Amino acid sequence: GTEVVVDQQKTISALLGASPGASTAAPITLNVLKQMFPQQFNSPEWQSRIHAIVPSYGQKLNGNVALTQQVWDDTAATLQLTKPPVIQMPAAAPTATAKPAETPREASPQHDMAL
Repeated sequence: GTEVVVDQQKTISALLGASPGASTAAPITLNVLKQMFPQQFNSPEWQSRIHAIVPSYGQKLNGNVALTQQVWDDTAATLQLTKPPVIQMPAAAPTATAKPAETPREASPQHDMAL
């Protein structure tokens, strides 16, 4: 991965490691800003601007279907791409139902590995 290194005076920063690609460039840029300008980064003005640029900043997409769908749709619209498919969530797991009783079978040796 890529690591952000900042001097103690916060006058210079550098990236160490693999060169960042498109998928990591934005998060790394935000990390540089956060480390170089911690007070400004946490100010309401900067947070407002960051959220204007990255509306999902600070939120987890995993497990948040609505937010993930919104990010996909907004990204596709901004980049003038075909609208992505709607995320289909599996139906809730059915409640436990009674299973028919299993018929006893002849005892057979159990193997702990496939032969």
